Amino acid sequence: MSKVTEAVDLMGAASTKMESLVEQHNKLVQEVQSANERLAEVKQMIIEHQGYIKGLEACEESCKPGDK
Repeated sequence: MSKVTEAVDLMGAASTKMESLVEQHNKLVQEVQSANERLAEVKQMIIEHQGYIKGLEACEESCKPGDK
């Protein structure tokens, strides 16, 4: 009867370990998704800022004194 108890204990330990691993996996997936969302936001901000800088450069070129 002790062998049956040991088998049940091993299965319980294995199930607990699997639940822990699944929880870790799910948490990491959420963190990666969140990081990807933030990455997309920052990328969009970079693109917008590049446009802003190009606009400043264009203004600088067209607004030089004496060019009118």
